[in-house]
Amino acid sequence: MPKSLRSFIEQVGHEHPEELAVVRRTVDPGNYDVTAILEQLTQQQRFPMLLCESALDLQGRPSGMRVASNVFATRERIADAIGHPREKSGMELSMEYARLEREQIPWRGVPPEEAPVKEVVWRGEDVDVNRLPIVKHFEMDLSPVITMGAAMKDPETGFYDVSFIKGFPKGPAKLGISIHSPHFDRILEYYEKRDMAAPFIHIIGHHPAFYLGALALAPFGNDDYATIGSFMGEPVRLTPSETWGTQFLVPADAEIIIEGEIPPGERAVVDPFGEVTRHYQAQCLRPVLNVTAITMRQNAIMQTVFSGHQGHWNLGGIPKEGSVYNALQKRFGNIVAVHMPLSGCGRFACYVSIDKHIEGEAKRIGIAALAESWMFNWVVIVDKHIDVFNEQDVIWAMLTNVDPKRDVDVIQNAYTLFDTAAGYTKLIIDATQPLDRPFPEMLKVPDEAMNRINLDEWIETNVREYA
Repeated sequence: MPKSLRSFIEQVGHEHPEELAVVRRTVDPGNYDVTAILEQLTQQQRFPMLLCESALDLQGRPSGMRVASNVFATRERIADAIGHPREKSGMELSMEYARLEREQIPWRGVPPEEAPVKEVVWRGEDVDVNRLPIVKHFEMDLSPVITMGAAMKDPETGFYDVSFIKGFPKGPAKLGISIHSPHFDRILEYYEKRDMAAPFIHIIGHHPAFYLGALALAPFGNDDYATIGSFMGEPVRLTPSETWGTQFLVPADAEIIIEGEIPPGERAVVDPFGEVTRHYQAQCLRPVLNVTAITMRQNAIMQTVFSGHQGHWNLGGIPKEGSVYNALQKRFGNIVAVHMPLSGCGRFACYVSIDKHIEGEAKRIGIAALAESWMFNWVVIVDKHIDVFNEQDVIWAMLTNVDPKRDVDVIQNAYTLFDTAAGYTKLIIDATQPLDRPFPEMLKVPDEAMNRINLDEWIETNVREYA
């Protein structure tokens, strides 16, 4: 059975039923029902995968579809998605991501009659995005928003590029699409320079490994479906689209596919939207998608990412941990670990631990790390004995090892994507111990003693006679 969002929901329900929260009452996604449930869970520090079994569409009518969210809200579930032990969901998970990113499994074509996403087909007058249960997230959002993946195809080489793109309904057959992917921008520029409409699809609902693979920091020209296959552990199944046939293939096991064309030069207002920063993204003009077809499974699942919350941060952070590790390790050879902390929304802060050999090395690595993502504003370099997944230790290193006059570098006018107070300013903080002057060592209990003492053998709990 090919992997899909449904197969993953079944897996979680079977192996970790406490992590699947089911809502049987009908929800109104356009009236904040879904995000209010998710926010209440977040405030209780609970992060189950949410499945709403009945949902209204944007016209307030029963959609016959379901809504799923919080799929990526824990590192342990992400480990499950790529077949990695959940007890090793720290740097070991990032390293597994880094390994999978280096591999590819070629995609496989299947005929439409074998594609579940073709069970329901809307074309012509049936096309209406308002019949979908699209989620409205926050009170100042411009509209409900599609928050999942999308694909474009390079017209010169034929490779498929997959990224996350927001879609804002603008009418029955029109979306404003917030393209902020450099690769998508490059493909779109090709079409616009030639006054041609650009094919585009939204991919809504698939196995989480599909989306994790889509977020690998692959170079332009990479066939993303082959990289995604590595993460899924099997070929991605593609099938002819309704609009372009075999000239543009779509994922056969997705829940919903929205097909359309981006006309050259046409723009529409998108945003405000509560983004990954936990701030509203400023209103702007972005390309328009004229929807030509919508296909889906029976009883389709509208998957969404709860923006600006833990699943959103994990979804961006964990892939970059592996990608940045790959790039830095290849260049320097002494990288121990990389972490994108939740405190930095999984985007703006990057912690790197290194086996430092010479003074000034940390600064070079910090400069290289900044080049790996246009989203980074803060890069902190620490020594190998600092656990970058323990933020208290990282902050301790910053507060005790850093000489602000020499160890903090500010880079001005460097592009970033999202709006924060830092703007186009980036910082590199060398929080490693200096090697060019005497400096005290960090205290440590000997490894021999730590390995010898097993707490389960030494400590008793619930000893009532001492209460």
